[in-house]
This record gives sequence, structure tokens and C-alpha cells, in this order.
Amino acid sequence: MWKEALTFKIFGNNIKQVLGASQGEMSKRSVVPPEWKFDSKDPWDPDTFMIVPIEKSQTLMPETASILGIQTFLKLAHLPCRIEEKFNAADISPNGKLPVVKCGNYVVSELDGVIHLTQSKGVSLSEHLSASEKADLRTYLSLVHNVFGNAMLYFCWLDDEVYSKYTYLRVGSPYNFPLRSILPWIFRRKAKAQLTALKWSKRQPADVYGEVERGLYALSERLGEEEYFFGSSPTELDAIVFGYLFTMLTTKLPLPSELQLVDLVKQHKNLLGLVQRMGPDL
Repeated sequence: MWKEALTFKIFGNNIKQVLGASQGEMSKRSVVPPEWKFDSKDPWDPDTFMIVPIEKSQTLMPETASILGIQTFLKLAHLPCRIEEKFNAADISPNGKLPVVKCGNYVVSELDGVIHLTQSKGVSLSEHLSASEKADLRTYLSLVHNVFGNAMLYFCWLDDEVYSKYTYLRVGSPYNFPLRSILPWIFRRKAKAQLTALKWSKRQPADVYGEVERGLYALSERLGEEEYFFGSSPTELDAIVFGYLFTMLTTKLPLPSELQLVDLVKQHKNLLGLVQRMGPDL
């Protein structure tokens, strides 16, 4: 899916290479969270790569949104980063979260890790913002992750129809029996525990749909008639929002028609405009 929006070359690896990378290679790397200590003297490694699951058969909706958002951020920052698809991408992650970025001797995951890494190299998309604007940026980033991210987790893991026809098949696809059945069950328990801690697990599908609707409305109000959320230059927020919106527009889960997220996004012409502006340039 992210290849529809961005042009990257995919490098495949067989399972033996993957297992070798996750065990032997990782022991030689600096896995930095949660301290976020980087050597600012080292320039951005031109051979930096992002480790992701297999797109066509394995990646889930929330992972796709995160991967595309971080790809977009790095592209806007003019930092080279190629893609490597691996069966066990989550096992290579410092915290089990995706995507994973390997830059020189450092391995980081998720948006926070990537932003801290780029800032250590003197690269930022929000350096020009005022203190109050930076506070607003953090607030809206939190909204995006806490609403859209949780909603995608909810539908992928807690909706029985989506789980059986989409999530279960994709998570188990790289493995033979019995892992093909066991791993989806384990990951579903973890996702449910995470959503329970966030007080999302007891919500009804219509309630989750409503949360997404309100989140999109808030973003639409913030964007208004501007080109980007903070004026004429894109920031981290534009990149991450693009990732989520593009994913909602291009991923159709086996949900009832009244719960399709794509219909919510299409209600906001200015958000659609943001996607259209950013997509071709990237």
C-alpha cells in the first residue's frame, strides 16, 4: 500500500537471512530506547533502511499507517531510507513496535525514535515553529495516535469478523502450523490487554467510529484553508496525518458499510486536499 504513495525499492529476504539478522546482527547494534542518546557527530547514514513486514500478505492497517507516516517524514526531511521487508520485523524492533529504522549503529522504532534520531543529526521539520505551535503539534500528534491508532487496533483485533477474515490470516501467513494459529491468538491477547488499559476494549464499534469522526473533524478545523497544518511548510504532523488518512482511504476492512473509515475521510475536502498535495510530491 505504501508503494502506491511513495516509490521505494523493496528488498526481500528469505527466512534464514531474517533469523540471522534478528539474532547475530542485532547484538552488534546500539538499541537506544528509552534513553535516546545519539552521537550527533555522525551524519545521517546514506545506507539507512526501514524494516517492515511483508506488505502484500502480512502488514496490518495500523502498521501500514505508521510505516507510511514515517516514510513521508523522512522523505520531507530529505533523508534517504530504503525499505526491507522481513517476515519477523517485530522481532528485530527494540520494543516490538513497527516500523524499525536502522541508521548506522542505531536501531530505533516508531515515530518518537525516528524524530529523536533525526534531531540529533540537526534535522527537524518543526524547528521554525514557536513554543505554542510546538505544543499544539504535540497535542495533535497525540490525538492522531490515540484516536486513529487505537481505532485501527480495535477493528483489527477486537472485531470478530475483521479478525477472522483479515487479521488472523495476515499475522499467521508467514508461518506453518501450529505457529500460524498460535501467534495470532497471542497477539490478539496482547492487543486486547493494551486496549483494555486504554479503556477502549469495552467500546462498541459505533462508539469507535464516532471517535474517528470527531478526530477527523478536529484535524479539519485545525487545517482550515491552509496548505499544511502550520502554514506553508509541512511538519511531522502533516507526515503522520498523511499516513493515517491514506491508509483509511485505501484499506477496506470487512466491516459493515456504515463503519467504513474511508467514508469519514471523504467528508472533509481539505483533508483530501492535503493527501492529494503530499502524495504526488513524495
